[in-house]
Amino acid sequence: MKVSILGTNGFLSTIYAQFCNQKKYELDMYGLNEPKDNSFSHFFKVNLATEDLDYISLKKSDIIVYAIGAGIQANLKESSALIYNLNVTVPMNICNKLRGIGYKGVFISFGSYFEMGNTLQNCPLTELDIENSTFEAPNDYAVSKRMLTRFASSFASEFTYWHFILPTIYGEKENPLRLIPYTINSIINNTPLSFTVGNQVRQYVYVNEVANVIDMAYKKHLPAGIYNIAGPEIFTVKDLVMMVGATMGKEVPPSCFGSVQRSDASKMKYLALNGDKLYKVLDYKYSVLIMDVIAKYEALYRTIKY
Repeated sequence: MKVSILGTNGFLSTIYAQFCNQKKYELDMYGLNEPKDNSFSHFFKVNLATEDLDYISLKKSDIIVYAIGAGIQANLKESSALIYNLNVTVPMNICNKLRGIGYKGVFISFGSYFEMGNTLQNCPLTELDIENSTFEAPNDYAVSKRMLTRFASSFASEFTYWHFILPTIYGEKENPLRLIPYTINSIINNTPLSFTVGNQVRQYVYVNEVANVIDMAYKKHLPAGIYNIAGPEIFTVKDLVMMVGATMGKEVPPSCFGSVQRSDASKMKYLALNGDKLYKVLDYKYSVLIMDVIAKYEALYRTIKY
């Protein structure tokens, strides 16, 4: 099988590329920089914000994964123009060009449950809930992802288009500033912890499970459409932090909650996905929980100083 990944060295793109390496799939990668943590058959240096793809090479792919995005990390302070270009315009243009050249494989893009916006719901969200949401979106990232999802829901072509909506993905190779690695690294180094009040509810899926889902979807000929990849665990931020601490044998002091303010903490109180639509087709069973991976984080952070 031949896979092309658009985007290099991102968290999800790297993990899926490593999965392809393990499966011995032929792998082409497109992006600004040569991949650092996975092998590949061909690397095409391209800035998709300003340059076009080599569609002659791309058309040969069985699977094309669009794993490029902007606005995911607020600290990067990327412009609104870049966010809408990479998250909406570029993948839309790629779909239209693939349709124009008669591509017959699978194209994959990703949404996020954050595009639901400032929801008042407190139950897992279906694909239709996400597609039809009119709740206020908190930032350009959420708006742009909502726009792509609505495009995916209407786009028709001879190739198969899967648009997977993701909850919070995690794994030992993720950005060390994110919640789980920040907590683990702080406990290891005995540094003070600071969090929001921690009442916001979030859903979690191990990033390697996303790669497994893609592979199974291809083998089972999943029909084109929008699908939630719903993680197996739903926690308040506070409960998650306390669980990580307990697993590491560390009592997290209650005083560390409430010292940080975040926009998504005050409005998006509950975000979780209903995965029935996808898993009725795939019959996929999760095999990894957060507590199963904490030792991998620890092993990494005791070796590397951040």
